[in-house]
Amino acid sequence: MDSNHCISRRKLLRSTCGFVGAAALVSIGGSLSAFAEAGPMPAPEDTGLPVVGDTFIFGDGQNKGKVVVVEDLVIGGPPAVAQAKDAASGTVRESDHSTVLLLRLPPESVPPELKESAAQGVLAYSAMCTHLGCIVSDWAKDEKLFVCPCHEAKFDPMQEGKVISGPASRALPVLPLKVDDGKLVVADVFTGPVGPKKG
Repeated sequence: MDSNHCISRRKLLRSTCGFVGAAALVSIGGSLSAFAEAGPMPAPEDTGLPVVGDTFIFGDGQNKGKVVVVEDLVIGGPPAVAQAKDAASGTVRESDHSTVLLLRLPPESVPPELKESAAQGVLAYSAMCTHLGCIVSDWAKDEKLFVCPCHEAKFDPMQEGKVISGPASRALPVLPLKVDDGKLVVADVFTGPVGPKKG
């Protein structure tokens, strides 16, 4: 019998034993709260998502690795790809879930529905395509749309990340921002699920 077959049987047995054990706990008067005692749900930072208070570093270009300040972003220019960074520890969140697109607009041109999420005209969107999870790194200059390089889904930053064309079925979620001493800082959680729909 080959080793892969043995490993598969072991995994199946482990899963079956776990299921039977859980059923036994419930059937003898246990409750699902017993499972909660094993430990807390993962904190947002454990999932790789940005956390309130995080700052950002540039993910590419001539400023790669530098902390993002508002003045580094060109008004009306292409979006900057950035990575969330724990302000306290200095640890960069390496997950694609923490990669964002930062777009700086003239403050007066920020749509009313986005004003609370913007900081001095800067908007932040998840850079994970909601189709298959590619990083949305391209910019259609004439249309002023985010473009996914994998399957050319287009998203409108002026319409809360709405899908304009392509295979994506959901908008890119917005990440609310604030400014602290010139630095862009995460002010709240994403407005919707990040990346492709699970399941």
